[in-house]
Amino acid sequence: MSKWKEIRCDFFDEEEEKYMVDAWKTDSDSEEGTVIAKLDLSDGTVEYIDEDAKNDEYAQAVIKEMLENGYILTE
Repeated sequence: MSKWKEIRCDFFDEEEEKYMVDAWKTDSDSEEGTVIAKLDLSDGTVEYIDEDAKNDEYAQAVIKEMLENGYILTE
């Protein structure tokens, strides 16, 4: 079970040239997302900001999908 309710990877930081993996712990619209990882699609590397994302099944599924396809399928 994931500690995050929602994880998205749809923001590209042009300064860092990486995609940000953002996560939310609740469904609340007032909750601010937290960057849990950064993806560099040019070389396929992942920089983990939150160590839990390394072993979280939901986070790994989102990261894997983005690395393989360059986009996230919406559910």
